[in-house]
Amino acid sequence: MLRGLYISASGMIADEIRHQVISNNLANANTTGYKKDLVIGQTFPEVLINCLYKNQTKAIGPINLGAGVCDIPVKMTPGMIETTGNNLDLALEGDGFFVLETLSGRRFSRQGNFCLDKQGYLSNMNGELLLGENGFIKVDPNGETLKVLADGSIFQGSVFVDKLLLVNYAPSALVKEGNSKFRVTAPEETLASKPDVIQGALERSNVNIIEEMVAMINLMRTYESEQKVIQAHNETLGKLINEMANL
Repeated sequence: MLRGLYISASGMIADEIRHQVISNNLANANTTGYKKDLVIGQTFPEVLINCLYKNQTKAIGPINLGAGVCDIPVKMTPGMIETTGNNLDLALEGDGFFVLETLSGRRFSRQGNFCLDKQGYLSNMNGELLLGENGFIKVDPNGETLKVLADGSIFQGSVFVDKLLLVNYAPSALVKEGNSKFRVTAPEETLASKPDVIQGALERSNVNIIEEMVAMINLMRTYESEQKVIQAHNETLGKLINEMANL
């Protein structure tokens, strides 16, 4: 009886984690460069129940011990490319990441809404500097309009400035840090990738709002069903205790 309560409770705990993940995906549906999270669940190993009778072992059957969440991977599929017309907005078409210099070290992002700081360095909206192959990218704030080619080469007028440092890692090597940034969990070799840079455009989130809302509705129904199972177990257990007390 108590095992049934524990199994139902484990399912509810896993569903609460799924609810948090789906809610976070929906909250970032309009965040530039955001990559949605997935939830991978698994059941605990089944146990074979045996009955001992007159020195003989008889198999009754298997019993499940509940479910849990084993991993929350990131879905790296590309988002829709939306034209903005802003020369400092950059989108990547293909696998790869921009490289940012932060207080915690280098971080990687697909969020391409950049700007110029007071010193003329290219940075994101949080002031973290964008890296080129030769280091920080500095231009003349009062100079000619920047032009970024598909290979990441940056020109101010006819003068070559630098080339964007673009890298790519296996999804399993990346961990989210918020603000559409990733860090590498351990020293990993970069994967070969040459994404095309699109100037005057941004990559939107890869979250499909309709899919997430349908998943949320199904999740709530599953959660309600698990609640009813626990209520049924509780009522049965209470009835058993009361009847045993009257014997």
